[in-house]
Amino acid sequence: MRIEDDPEFRALLVALSQHEVFHDRPGLDHQRRCALTYDRLRVVGEHLPPGSELLARSRRLFMALEWAAVTDPPLFLALTLHVCLSLGAVVEFGGDRARRHVRDLDEMRAFGALLVTEVGRGNSHLGIRTVADHDPATGGFVLTTPDETARKFMPNVGLPGVPKTGVVYARLRGGGRDHGVFPFVAPIRTAEGTPEGVHVVPLPEAPLLPLDYALIQFDALRLPRDALLSDDAHLDDAGVPQDPLGGGQRRLRRSLDIRHGAWVASAAALAAVTRASVVNALRHNRHRTTASPLTVERPVLDHRAHRRPLALALADSYALTRLVDRVKTAWSGGARADADDPAWRPGPGLNRTCGLVKATASALAARVIGECGLRCGAHGMFRPGRWVEYQGLAHMLGPAAGDGYLITLEAARALAGGDHYAPPPAQGPTGPPTTPTSWTALVAARERSLHERLTSELGVARRHGQSGFDAWNDRSPLGVDLAEAHAATLLVESALAPPDRSVPARAARLAATLGALHASKVLLRHADFYLTEGLLTPEALRGLAGGEHALVDQAVADLDAVPDLLDLPPGSAGPSEPR
Repeated sequence: MRIEDDPEFRALLVALSQHEVFHDRPGLDHQRRCALTYDRLRVVGEHLPPGSELLARSRRLFMALEWAAVTDPPLFLALTLHVCLSLGAVVEFGGDRARRHVRDLDEMRAFGALLVTEVGRGNSHLGIRTVADHDPATGGFVLTTPDETARKFMPNVGLPGVPKTGVVYARLRGGGRDHGVFPFVAPIRTAEGTPEGVHVVPLPEAPLLPLDYALIQFDALRLPRDALLSDDAHLDDAGVPQDPLGGGQRRLRRSLDIRHGAWVASAAALAAVTRASVVNALRHNRHRTTASPLTVERPVLDHRAHRRPLALALADSYALTRLVDRVKTAWSGGARADADDPAWRPGPGLNRTCGLVKATASALAARVIGECGLRCGAHGMFRPGRWVEYQGLAHMLGPAAGDGYLITLEAARALAGGDHYAPPPAQGPTGPPTTPTSWTALVAARERSLHERLTSELGVARRHGQSGFDAWNDRSPLGVDLAEAHAATLLVESALAPPDRSVPARAARLAATLGALHASKVLLRHADFYLTEGLLTPEALRGLAGGEHALVDQAVADLDAVPDLLDLPPGSAGPSEPR
C-alpha cells in the first residue's frame, strides 16, 4: 500500500536521487563500477540518518533500501550488508562494549561486510571451521582459517583502497574447548592495504549484481578483546564464555538471528523492483504502437497477447507488495489483526514467515520481471527499463543471506512438525469460485491437504523404522510443495484483504480486480488438485478461466489508479506517464 506517514523522509530520498553521483556512468569497467557503488554509499551516508538510527526506525530503513534497489541494485546490496547485517550484528550482539565499532560504521570510516559462508561448505553454516582462539596473555583473540576449504566466501572486500570492516563468524576456543560460533569484528582493508594476517583473493566479476566479491583467509590475525560480539554471554579470564544459551547449536542459531532483518529487507527490495518493472513495462506497452494485418496502428497494450501477461504481472506484483507490507509491519512491531496467528507473532513463527516470504519474493520477482522484459521485446534488453538489472537482483537475492531453497526446506520441516504453525482448519463446501471467501478457502484447502499427506507419510516412515534423514529426504519435494502452498495462502490472503479506507474508490476497485486475478491464477495453476479432490468441477474451472478476460480488461481500464494503490519507490513514474 502507499506509505504517506513519512513525507519528509520520502522527500529526502527523492532529492537524493538527483545527486550527480547517481547519474548514469556508461562504459565503466568492473573495478570502476564497484568503486562507483561505494561512492554512492558514501553519499547515502552523508545525506541519510546514521545506520544505527535507521535500524531503530525500520520503516525508514525499508524505504531507503527500496529506493536503493530501484535506483541501483548493487547499492542496495552494499547498503544492506553495511547496515542490516554488519552494523546490525554489532548493535545486536555488541552492547556497550561495541560503541566504537558502531561509531566507525555509522560514520562510514569503513564499510561493513559479513563473513559467514565458507567456500567448502556451500550455504550450510552448521560446519563453520574458522576459529578464534582466546589469548589469555592479552585477553584478545587470534583468528585463523584452518585450510582453504574454510576460506570465507564472497564477502564484498575485494576492491583495493576501500576500507572494510568485517563481521566474521568463527568458533570461539578458550580453556581448551570449542564454545560455539560467535561474530567477531575484524579489520579487513584500510585505504593503504590489508592488515597482517588477512589474505584477500578477488573473485571473478558477477555481472548480474556486480560488487567486489572475494575469498578471505586469516593467518593468525590478532584481534582485541572488544572484537568479540558476545551478546549476553560473558567471557572469563580463561576465555570460557558463561553462556545462558549453553553454547553449541543454540549459540549458532542466535548468532545467525541477524539474517532475519536481511530477509525482510530483501523481500521489500524485491517487491519494490517488481513494482518498478511492471510500471515500466506498462508504460512502454501503453504508449508504444504497432501495426497489424488485422487492424490499424494501435497501442501494444490493446493486444491481449500482451495485455494478459502484463495484467497478471501487475496482479502478482500487487499480491507480493501486500504480503511484504504485512511482514514489514509485523517486523516493525506494528499491531495487526492476525497477531494471534503464530506465523505473525514475534519469534520462530514470524522468523519463518520472513524467510519464506524472502524466498517467495525472489522466485516471484524473477518470473514477473522476466515477463515484463519479454513483453517489451528488444527494448527489454537495454538499461533504461532496468529489467535486466532487476532480474539480476532477483536471481542473486535467491541465495543471499540464506539460500531461498534451503529456507523453504527448513520452513517445510517446521510446518510438518507443527512448530509455531497450525494448518488451515477444515471447512465445508466452498461453492463456485466466485467470491474472495471461496478463493481463500480453496487455496487453504490445498495447504491443509498437503500438510495432512506429508505428516501421514512421515508417520508411516517412522513406524517402518526409516531413519530420520531418509524419512525426510524421501519426502522433501512434498515438503517444498507444502511450504510453497503455505506461501501461496499468505499471498492470496494479502491480495484479497481490503485496502486502506483512505484509498480512492477507483484504486479500491483496481485492488479488488488485481486480488481476483492473482487468486484465479493460483487456482488455475493447481487445477489438477482441485479436480482430483472434487473441490471444483470442470465447469467451475472453465468459468474461472473464462472470467479472466473481464478482469484483465478492468485492470487495464483502471491503470491510472496504480499510483494511488501501490507505493511506487521515490522517483518512479506511474504507468500513464510517458518515458
